[in-house]
Amino acid sequence: MSYFTTDLYETKREIVNFSNKLSDSLDKPAAKFVMDMMFGLARSQSVLLSDIARALDENIKLNYTIDRLSNHLAQFDDEAMNQMKSNYNDMVIKHLSEDRIILLDNSEIIKKYGRKFEDLCMVRDASSLKDDIYPGYHVCEATALTQDQHHPISLYSHIYSTESEGFRSMNDETIKSIKYVKSLIPERCTFVCDRGYDANVFYDYFIDENHNADDFIIRLKENRTLLFKGKPKKVGEIAKRRKGKIKMNMYFSKEDSEVYVSHTRVELPSQKGRILNLVIVYGLSEEKPMMLLTNREIRNKRDVHKIVRAYMSRWRIEEKFRFKKNQYGFENIRVRTMKSINVLNTILMMHIGHITLLAEKVDKKLLVIKMIERSKSLKGKRYYWCYQISKGIQEILKYAQKGIKEFQNIREKQEYRQLQLKL
Repeated sequence: MSYFTTDLYETKREIVNFSNKLSDSLDKPAAKFVMDMMFGLARSQSVLLSDIARALDENIKLNYTIDRLSNHLAQFDDEAMNQMKSNYNDMVIKHLSEDRIILLDNSEIIKKYGRKFEDLCMVRDASSLKDDIYPGYHVCEATALTQDQHHPISLYSHIYSTESEGFRSMNDETIKSIKYVKSLIPERCTFVCDRGYDANVFYDYFIDENHNADDFIIRLKENRTLLFKGKPKKVGEIAKRRKGKIKMNMYFSKEDSEVYVSHTRVELPSQKGRILNLVIVYGLSEEKPMMLLTNREIRNKRDVHKIVRAYMSRWRIEEKFRFKKNQYGFENIRVRTMKSINVLNTILMMHIGHITLLAEKVDKKLLVIKMIERSKSLKGKRYYWCYQISKGIQEILKYAQKGIKEFQNIREKQEYRQLQLKL
């Protein structure tokens, strides 16, 4: 027999323990709902409420279970959500890496044929070759890296629409995510951003509004103008004058690459007198070098290596988006209101966070080793374990004859006893 009752029980118990910590201080209906969702997501690997309801395998009509889950999503109040986020952060923060690298990025949910969803807006499909525009939603996310495996784990995930009442700008949504992260991590952090964040609003925030209390590493666009030796120059022109004297090796595009790096001091026209460092990486692309702007101090070659490697860790948040969409069908989300969509997204974020915490124990905990074995992956050692762990959990739970109800402390109604008089 290729499956064991012990593995099934331990996997259920792992989900129950995480759910209980997550729902600490919540009322019983909310705590039961959270546990149902955590188990349903783990077993179904889907964000569809119908699939989650089937995974719960309750002894009632399927429609009743779907309606109950839908009602809880719509009625989950802000106080309960804030309490759940606080419980989640308490579990996650202690597993973050000591260098406190925070990866910022935006994604999207494409609802190409959606008509009934609330506040649908037009978004760019980043996965399309022609940057097609479709109806959908924007996703703002901030992730940190874990201590041992350096896996991305979300601290903030919010779905928003440019058509919603009160929306100001996409940059404002990003700054909200930065402020939220800083409310969790008061120590100095390094925020790593792609070219989409090469905007004065973010430089002004990090340098002036944030009083240079945190570091940033932002990849520059080619048309960015910098002050080089007091004169305005396009960053591409500056890059052509450098030679790349620092040699380093890195893993990129599924192979080891040898690159050469240069660095020089520059200023932003909007921030005269504030010395920043421009780091230029040659060799990743045959056409153009990669140009990074940072306020981190560079004293020696080792500091340059740290800046480049910190930025290259940004691909991990892309892998997390891919995992979320491929493994759970995130874009196939069917709930219609913005509130329900964000509650479901937050619960999914915490479920994936649980899997990421399990990945930290990949060589330490027997249950995690069994999960990876049960996934029957074609490859052995991986740089991102979440695919194998989530698939292994699904394979173990596939043989469950009952849902999660047996672990829930539900008070059953006693049979009504009618008063009888003996004549």
